[in-house]
Amino acid sequence: MKGFLLGVTKLILGVSFALVLLSLTGVATARYFMAKLSVLPPRPVFDNDVALQSAESAPPPPVPAEAAPPPTPETEAAPPVPEIPPGSYEAVVIQPIGLVLRSGPGAEHQQLGGVDYNDQVLVLETDPGERWVKVRISSSGQEGWVKAGNTQALNEAPQ
Repeated sequence: MKGFLLGVTKLILGVSFALVLLSLTGVATARYFMAKLSVLPPRPVFDNDVALQSAESAPPPPVPAEAAPPPTPETEAAPPVPEIPPGSYEAVVIQPIGLVLRSGPGAEHQQLGGVDYNDQVLVLETDPGERWVKVRISSSGQEGWVKAGNTQALNEAPQ
């Protein structure tokens, strides 16, 4: 009888341990995927977006035929080169999952978009606590704040 009770006890403890182990594995898997899905991908930008169109690129109003000037060759205006403030430096994103671009230094600020891994940015400034840096995305010119330590200056040696 003693051997039977010992066997039943081992069976109950073994099944209980297996259920706890499976539950913890499920929770860890769920947390992993929730963390991956919590970062928003960058908003796609299309040629016909209203925010991209400016007054210069809008077609001119129609001119009556009798008042139309002779056609002149059109020259494209060079896009304005953004000013690079003193103390700023070129860097690249080293966080493998990319970064969330925010409107201010802190997680409580609004998300403006994202910066992908290996994207080049211009680091403009650092907050007083040195936990956030303000960056300008080189490809789009968009500015925002990202967590410090997730970028590496281009003139630094890899770690």
